[in-house]
Amino acid sequence: MYVRKFEADTLEEALGTIKKELGPDAIILKTVTNKGLKGAFKKKKIEITAAISEKNYSRKAKVDNVLNTEQKDKFYQNNSSYISNMINSTSNEIAPKTNPVASGYGAMGLNKPAQARTIEQAPAVSQNSSLDDFLSASNEVETESEMDALLSSNYVEEEPQRKEKEETFKQEMHKEEVNLKRHHVNDEVSKENLEINKEIVEVIESQRNKIDELEKRLYELSQNVSSIDRPKSRGVSDLVSTLRTLDIDEKYTQALIRKVNFELSDNEQEDADAVFEFALKEMINDINTDLALFSKTDNEEVGTVTVVVSDMTSGQSTMLRKIASLKDKSIIIRNREQSDFKENITFSEKFFNIETHTFDSVAEIVQATRENIEKGVNVFIDYKSGSTEVDDVKKFFDGLRRSFENVEILISLSSIHSELYNKKVLNRYAKLSDGLVITHLDQCLNYGALFNIAIAYEELPFKFFGTGDVVPDDIENATAERVLAGVFQLN
Repeated sequence: MYVRKFEADTLEEALGTIKKELGPDAIILKTVTNKGLKGAFKKKKIEITAAISEKNYSRKAKVDNVLNTEQKDKFYQNNSSYISNMINSTSNEIAPKTNPVASGYGAMGLNKPAQARTIEQAPAVSQNSSLDDFLSASNEVETESEMDALLSSNYVEEEPQRKEKEETFKQEMHKEEVNLKRHHVNDEVSKENLEINKEIVEVIESQRNKIDELEKRLYELSQNVSSIDRPKSRGVSDLVSTLRTLDIDEKYTQALIRKVNFELSDNEQEDADAVFEFALKEMINDINTDLALFSKTDNEEVGTVTVVVSDMTSGQSTMLRKIASLKDKSIIIRNREQSDFKENITFSEKFFNIETHTFDSVAEIVQATRENIEKGVNVFIDYKSGSTEVDDVKKFFDGLRRSFENVEILISLSSIHSELYNKKVLNRYAKLSDGLVITHLDQCLNYGALFNIAIAYEELPFKFFGTGDVVPDDIENATAERVLAGVFQLN
């Protein structure tokens, strides 16, 4: 028995391949239609396992050896009964006939059979010996006459069995077609169900995310409520009321109260001085301050580039002049966009000994900066972006950092501006800068806003505080004590 699996996209294609490869006498063992997820990983939709006996397969092979490719394709396009009859009749005609021989030396010597034939037999054998001649002659004869001639041969007895096979085969094919149609309908229904299921899953996931967010918010609110409802000691209550009065961020206040409850004993929490002392230590540690880059000893002999950037009306230009006056061999470079600032160059050069230059383009600013850095001069760039896009400002700053080694970018904030406005400026330039300078500190009415900025942008340290008008002494290095002194109004 010879068994083989055939794959095709359609049932007709698979059956045609079986008829061509195994012959019309092949038996269908198994039929599989690949559908759904299984069919997505299969190359073909139909898989048929067929078998044929070795005897029938050898008969077919003899015919295939005689035919060429074109004859073979044309031959197997006929009906199955016609192909079967032709294979069987041809196999019987070309089968060798053996005569019984005596025992002993077999067909050798005197036992060799005589190969005698009559003149009438020779043409008959020659006519039937070539399958090509037979097939070429069959093209000239109608199919019905050939079938009648074949049915009148020795294979009339097998015709009822063959008809039964054909009928059963047709019935099986009809069942397969019905199953294929049914599977096709099921596939369409399953696709619609999958699309509906995907939409349902997406809706469920979005609702779950919303539920998780609500649970987190409820947990935070419950923690805040529990901390508020919890009876506080006298010292803790005074601290909470004081911080809220000073506009200190509520989240920071709650975190500080938790530290107080954890670190201090009940008796210490009753003492207001102990509680405030602990709170001041924690708040000082949370304010980040640092020296300017040009003030560090490592950069004493090397020129540095300090850029001050901000929005309008923050006292930026005056603050930059104060900062530049702290360093010898300094030069101020401004861009032309500052139409609102009227620089008194003579005053700056006379009293501060600082050269001031104004340029129109970024290229001119970079060129002038390079020339002065090579001379060992500290360059201070007063850059007001105005309506310039953040991306353009970023490109300018990145170009300076690539061109020069020691570059520091500072954001100028005014202490008389609201906390919301200063945070708006920080959101614009925070990722581009290295620190903060605060102007008009002598006119500040809300030091709590400065403290909130310090804890919200702890990666940006305070560098300088401007405490007066224009006099060079009205500037100081930023310290945490100075901020807390203003917060709690300490002298």
